[in-house]
Amino acid sequence: MKILTIRQPWASLIVAGIKDVENRSWRTNHRGRLGIHAGGRVEQDAFDTYGHLLDGDLPRGALIGSVTVVDCVENSRSKWALPGHWHWLLAEPKKLAHPRPMPGQLGLWQT
Repeated sequence: MKILTIRQPWASLIVAGIKDVENRSWRTNHRGRLGIHAGGRVEQDAFDTYGHLLDGDLPRGALIGSVTVVDCVENSRSKWALPGHWHWLLAEPKKLAHPRPMPGQLGLWQT
């Protein structure tokens, strides 16, 4: 499975089914299941704003779930879509019962 490393709290918001778009400066042709790896860092401003939407701890440095990438567009109407970015449209989030510790990587990568 292809995997994408995402900083927290964004990774947890995605696997919880709250955030339905991943904003990237680059487009992807990947469609289908994508593992979500929580990176080692937390974006504190984002956590301060959205942390109340999440239950429990924010796992870091671990595979925490998966989603289906259904499209990649520049004009999503999602409230999570940022102007000037590619919007990876996400569906069918699944959170792992137990995070699987592993180092992350840049870009799309494989286990």
